[in-house]
Amino acid sequence: MPSPAQERWTILAGIPKVVGDEEAVGISPLGTTIAIDYNDPPCASVLTVPRRVSSAPTTISYPYITAADPSGLILLAATQPHSNFSSVVSYRLCDAPTGKSVGIPRHNRPMGMHGTSNAGLIRRERDFMVVELRPTHDGSGRATLLCFRAGKREWTVKELAYSPPLLHRRFFGEGVVSHAGMLWWVDLSYGILACNPFADEPEMLYVPLPKVVDKLPVNPANRGVYSCLKVSGGRLRYLQTHGTSDEPVVTMWALTDPPCAAEWNHERSVPFSEIWTDPNYLDTKLPWSIPSLALLHPTDPDKVYFFLSSYIIAVDLRLKKVVECNGFVMPDPPSHLKVSSHFVHAWKYDPSYRRGFLPKCFKEKKVYQDPKYKKYMKNYIKRLTAAQIRVTPATPVTTPAIPQ
Repeated sequence: MPSPAQERWTILAGIPKVVGDEEAVGISPLGTTIAIDYNDPPCASVLTVPRRVSSAPTTISYPYITAADPSGLILLAATQPHSNFSSVVSYRLCDAPTGKSVGIPRHNRPMGMHGTSNAGLIRRERDFMVVELRPTHDGSGRATLLCFRAGKREWTVKELAYSPPLLHRRFFGEGVVSHAGMLWWVDLSYGILACNPFADEPEMLYVPLPKVVDKLPVNPANRGVYSCLKVSGGRLRYLQTHGTSDEPVVTMWALTDPPCAAEWNHERSVPFSEIWTDPNYLDTKLPWSIPSLALLHPTDPDKVYFFLSSYIIAVDLRLKKVVECNGFVMPDPPSHLKVSSHFVHAWKYDPSYRRGFLPKCFKEKKVYQDPKYKKYMKNYIKRLTAAQIRVTPATPVTTPAIPQ
């Protein structure tokens, strides 16, 4: 068995490549739906799906991989166009080893027009669950947990309390992390909400993020450029780029045990000036610009990945040296979003988890549909149609390169 430092992993792009159905036949083996182009870090591995599974990214919406489990299960928030101004989102479960994909029945709650970032995937041995969190924002401190479990044919709803309550602002989900038998929902401007969805009566834990007084200004839609929460070395770790534009610093914290203590241990702060003057960085010919955060190495917390221009670079924060640099290619997000930590996953795919494990839904010829689905969709599409009349079509914009 390899040591933790040798465990195989890949950088999975958060946006899949969408191809025509005919082209997909040439990419995917017979009897499969999806395919993955695997590459070793620091290059990206990309999920490819046909248009019948999801539409391609547009200026208003994009398909998004919300989770990737070591067993090979991938949760995709797929999009299908409703009109020139809107898309309908649905969840699909993709199985990397078999290349199969299956739609998950819809719940009877409104879905967003964009790839949702509040849905996660958690597995317990051969059992798995897709979970979506919906905190209220009326000050009541109530949240709804929507759960779709393996072997079941419909979503279950759990109501629970959370604190501090949100008032007059929504929970801006940056992503969902599965760690230590819990799901961790991240809002980089609010904090973390976490629970064990397998529990009969889940209790919501709130963990505030470390306080940083000198945050760099950032568009709320692109908070993942300067901060992120990832799992590395078996612990939750938080990264923040802060300081000033002339003297930026990257700092790392680790969440202490037990998590309910909600305490962070400061591990390292490194000025970018010390990285920029590293001979290895100078050899790259890259500018002395603040890069976007990408991800943490899943087993080596000292190794942090950044995006800069069309490159991805890995920096050893302990040595303050660039240890990897490579061109980085992945499907582009909508033009108003920057390539950042939100759009990549450190995926530790381990085939040993597969022993006899294949969710029942992949063996069924027909996918069960909630009997209320047609009524829900009819009303939902009616609302979208009414809304699009009041919307001016967006002007297509060429997606820029990764910002410097």
